Amino acid sequence: MSDAAKTRARQFLNEISTLTLATSSDSSPWAATVFFAADSKFNIYFVSDHRTRHGRNMAANEQVAATINPDCDNWHDVAGLQISGVVSVVGGLERTKALAVYLKKFPQIDALFAKPQGEHEETIAARLKAANFYKITPEMIRVIDNEKGFGYREEIKL
Repeated sequence: MSDAAKTRARQFLNEISTLTLATSSDSSPWAATVFFAADSKFNIYFVSDHRTRHGRNMAANEQVAATINPDCDNWHDVAGLQISGVVSVVGGLERTKALAVYLKKFPQIDALFAKPQGEHEETIAARLKAANFYKITPEMIRVIDNEKGFGYREEIKL
């Protein structure tokens, strides 16, 4: 768990907007893409409706995995994060903190909350405000970076 790996992980968490969330329930896997923001302790926050398939899966099984990576078209450029951890719904003061972290990364959402432009944005704002805020508490983050060599990986245990 080198400082360089932690720095690289923070870079991916700050620069990339979406993650692929892997959930499961009753031995049935599912993946969904969500927008996310992370705090300085590597906690990852995202918003989702509890009625979605991944929302129902998370209610049944708190163990999740995620990948965060930029698109690329050359195997030398494959880089990103593989994450495993525990997911939970955040409420109260923790939700307020999560929202602040989220709005710092996505100021356009803050603007949408403050002044929605038309019915479509009003609907989005209302749904986001009512949706659950989730937190992934990572147990392990693996930094992958093929630029350093095919299959290069370094794990950060949390």
